[in-house]
Amino acid sequence: MNQTLDPTRLSEYITSVLPWAHGHQVKAITTCVGAIFEAQSGCQAALARTQGNQEAAAKRISRLLHNERLDPDELSECVLRQALSQLPARGRVRLALDWTTEDTQHLLVISLVVGRRATPIYWRAYDQSVLKGRMRRYELAVLKRAFGIIFSIVAADRIRLTVDRGFADTDLFTWLDKTGIRFIIRVPCSVKVQYRGEWMKLSRLGFRKNERRRSFGRIEYCERSPQRLWVTSSRARNKQGNWGIWYLVSNRPLSAKRAAAEYSFRFDCEEGFRDSKWWLGFKQARIRDIDAWSRLFALFAIALLSGFPRDATFDSR
Repeated sequence: MNQTLDPTRLSEYITSVLPWAHGHQVKAITTCVGAIFEAQSGCQAALARTQGNQEAAAKRISRLLHNERLDPDELSECVLRQALSQLPARGRVRLALDWTTEDTQHLLVISLVVGRRATPIYWRAYDQSVLKGRMRRYELAVLKRAFGIIFSIVAADRIRLTVDRGFADTDLFTWLDKTGIRFIIRVPCSVKVQYRGEWMKLSRLGFRKNERRRSFGRIEYCERSPQRLWVTSSRARNKQGNWGIWYLVSNRPLSAKRAAAEYSFRFDCEEGFRDSKWWLGFKQARIRDIDAWSRLFALFAIALLSGFPRDATFDSR
């Protein structure tokens, strides 16, 4: 990303992201995003130090982040629409879904994968106190809302969604399949599948001799709530020499090699989290109010998106 900022171009870009924002809001957001690039920090004091009169700047930043007229959900949806508008007209659109957490504050984030990097383009922020017993419900609600917007711009058959095993849930699989979204999801080894007429844990399927990958075809997944999915397993040794195994399910007939290659794109969202939390410094943010915290993340997402490669090459297969 080019860190040499042109304030005028940045202001124009923010206006395109938030077309409803009035002049003072655009100016405040532009100043704050510019400060994020300069300070590479989510600490309000550090951002204020880039703007001359620190006391006045700190107050302006606080007013911006606590401005109830800036709906955090609307900010997220505007970032999503802007990201999708920057996509090529053809080719695969790879998305990854994951949680990222700071203390008791949680972000559920959909990231757009470009090359081997990912940029957060949609999110919802939650305090830990509201998630207990409701996490699955929120995950599905966020996906339904996000894809309601995505499908207005991108056809479902272009999308490849990768999700980690923490999201493995048959209700989610059912909804994704009905919408036509092609998914590759890692699942726990303890889940039972019906293989050759017998229900058994995935961990029992094993590998033959020295093979690294196995494809089991389209079989019944999850004994409690059976669903026919394409199931594969892949393994590789980690740096310590131990085997790491991926059990993957998909609603498309992918070979084990192809499924593993597609799932590997999920780790790019971790790089995106590092970009926002470590490189730009969002991890340093200390804001208790969950809406203000979400607004600050919006500024970081806009900062990352402003450097999104518009000439990026997408896989058209």
